Amino acid sequence: MYRILIMMIALCLVASCALAEGKIGFVNVPAVIAKCEAGKRAMNELKGKFQGMKEKLDAKKKELDTMKEELQKQAMMLSQEAKLDKETQFKRKVRDFQDMGQGYQAQLQQEEQKLSKPILEKLVQVIQDYGKRNGYTAILDKQGSGVTYVAPEADLTETIIAEMNKAMP
Repeated sequence: MYRILIMMIALCLVASCALAEGKIGFVNVPAVIAKCEAGKRAMNELKGKFQGMKEKLDAKKKELDTMKEELQKQAMMLSQEAKLDKETQFKRKVRDFQDMGQGYQAQLQQEEQKLSKPILEKLVQVIQDYGKRNGYTAILDKQGSGVTYVAPEADLTETIIAEMNKAMP
């Protein structure tokens, strides 16, 4: 048992020494996608496709707000049955609005994935090529790695944005 523990400690030390000799870089992947030309084009395309849906949701929201105001104003003058009927209609419209919003959200996410897939694939390729060319042992995603501090010289985000713009003009 003692020998196994000593061997594990020795392996950890060898591994940490090997990593200390290599270069490690970090990239903020969401920032690269948002700032590179291909990412900007995809975002504009996405906004264009769903502008009509946003306008429909805004119109429905305005209709619901108006209906709610009318219900509040008329609450004292309506009979209990009429009031209950209007409240039921309002709740039904709220539910329809929420369903519509969820449907649009699902469509938006699906379209976003479709548009971002080729960009992400190219980004992985660009990062790998950059890492090989420049002698990096590892290049990690700054957002997903749980890193709390990165030295500015290890942050490759701007460099990778430039590489992406060359790769996907």
